[in-house]
Amino acid sequence: MAGLHDAATSYEGVTRLAASAGFAILVAWPAAAVSSLCARVFVHVWQPRALAGSLTEPDGSAPRLAGWLFALMLGAALLAVLTHQVVWIFWRATAFKPRTMSLALGPVMIVVVAVVVLATRVFAAALGAGLARLEARRSDRSGPGWVTPRRVLTLAAAVATVAAWLTWRLAVRPRFANVSLSGLEFPLLVLALLAAAHVCWGALARRSRARMVSATFAVVIAAGLAGSALWARQSRPAMVLGLWGADGFAADSIDLIYDLYAIRDDVPMSDLTPAARPGVTHRAVTHRDVLLITVDTFRPDRIKPYGGPLATPALAALAGKGMVFEWAFAPANVTRRSMPALATGLATTRIRGRVSGLALRMDPRHVTLAERLRAGGYHTVGLVCCDGFWERSRRLGLDRGIDDLFIRHDGQDLVAAYRARVAARRPDGPPTFTWIHFIELDEWAGGNPDLSPDRRRIYDELVDQIDRWIGELVESTAALPADRQPVVIVTGDHSEAFGDHGQPFHASDLYNSQIRVPLLVAGPGIVQVRVHEPVSLVDLAPTILELAGFVAPPFPHMDGRSLADLLTGARQANPDGGGAYAATVVDGRTRDRRSALISGRWKLIHQLGRYELYDLRTDANERRDLALGNPARLAELQVLMNARRERDRVTPFR
Repeated sequence: MAGLHDAATSYEGVTRLAASAGFAILVAWPAAAVSSLCARVFVHVWQPRALAGSLTEPDGSAPRLAGWLFALMLGAALLAVLTHQVVWIFWRATAFKPRTMSLALGPVMIVVVAVVVLATRVFAAALGAGLARLEARRSDRSGPGWVTPRRVLTLAAAVATVAAWLTWRLAVRPRFANVSLSGLEFPLLVLALLAAAHVCWGALARRSRARMVSATFAVVIAAGLAGSALWARQSRPAMVLGLWGADGFAADSIDLIYDLYAIRDDVPMSDLTPAARPGVTHRAVTHRDVLLITVDTFRPDRIKPYGGPLATPALAALAGKGMVFEWAFAPANVTRRSMPALATGLATTRIRGRVSGLALRMDPRHVTLAERLRAGGYHTVGLVCCDGFWERSRRLGLDRGIDDLFIRHDGQDLVAAYRARVAARRPDGPPTFTWIHFIELDEWAGGNPDLSPDRRRIYDELVDQIDRWIGELVESTAALPADRQPVVIVTGDHSEAFGDHGQPFHASDLYNSQIRVPLLVAGPGIVQVRVHEPVSLVDLAPTILELAGFVAPPFPHMDGRSLADLLTGARQANPDGGGAYAATVVDGRTRDRRSALISGRWKLIHQLGRYELYDLRTDANERRDLALGNPARLAELQVLMNARRERDRVTPFR
């Protein structure tokens, strides 16, 4: 069943189907055996038939059974509500101090459970007695009562199902709207098939030969499929990673059985080492240091280089001696999609992986910018904010290729770490690529949708703080010799809506308020100019490779186009050329697919089943939809968007 499911979504031959089913069997059969054993022990100890029989009256009615079942359901609901309230009270009283809460919750919950148990028993007795009286009053007592065990169990199952569904829809889901439930389908399938197998096995109780034939056939098939999975791991590691990246049932099993990075080590990475540009040697003066600074949730219209109200002197100084991209766009409106695209040079729609918490676990076959630069002789450094995106033990992929990984939440710690590394820089050391990521702007609201001026002032104060840190970073490089001065790149992974188009934050739509970001580049050889040609952050990976003296891989290995010729003045900007492409990916946290295409001055958005067209030069805030008034331009951009969607189907693993 797992193999058929995975084949229906990404069929690539019988071998893949067999391996997919085999990996599922390697996990499901042991789990099913343990589950069966536990179920049999439970039945043997509790004797549910005898227990139900003890609660059944001589005439076949079961009012006491009904009382206990419905009392247990109400008791469970009461316990859930009281647990929620107790935790909420302790959270407010202790300002969420985990140690204090953990010490206090135990005794309090013991009392709560004791009260619920007592109340449940009283309610069960009262309800059973009441139903028994109703049964006794029936005029017709010739047959069994209306409250039979079968009817009680059927009604209890129906009530429990409806109650669970209503609880999920009305109470749980609204508070966990972004929680991914992917991965639950496989264990649910296992349990359903396990129950079906036991029913069939019981039906064959009097046909021992049929039992033997069925068991033998199942074991042979399972062994053969499991063997195909083990063979695939040894002989087809790329196919195994492909099964993992397809996010099917086999992916869950591969996750549990194997180390993905160990599988990746068995896959030849022939395109890992970048080719040097003609005439470029491996001297440090030709392989420039690169300092990439990304700021989470960075809105351009708040800072001075983009006409914003904040002075931001450090960013203004960078803009004064380098290139300012007026129209730079993130490839997605959320970090887990934008950062992998920035790190690989691939459109977010062509990155394979699985959601893990708030991040994306990239398919290990993807090659990061840091990996390419390290293979080309660079020392790679990552000074980043968050365990949830870079912690090596989580194997998310953004850490791959980084020699020196330093994770601290506080941006001041990241600045201090960079200054220490600059001070320890050896004149004869290799060129360095450093990626610094600040998280502070993403946390400005704390989830509170209040967009009042007082609340928004918090964001501006954090922007000023980020600007000071960037100033310290740039200042620390001043003492370096000329051949070690880095190319400094400052940008954001996405923007923040601030109420535009009815959205307070990000991760909801693809208007400029969520995907337009600052992009400043300054350093040796970078011309000083403001550029109106639209670009994408997907362009950064090939751009950095070329600035470092290498040839960027072409499509399908990268989607971005190098901007090195534009940065160095080898060509002039073309405001009517260039472009960007952004999209959302349905992944359990994102529920609908949206896409946006920028071509010159025009932007096409496809969302919620309709197209919108905007002229960014005259309507940067996207208030006037021109789709109906300009059908020729709409058709032109629809053709371009369809072409991009066709590119999305092309695998990057060639």
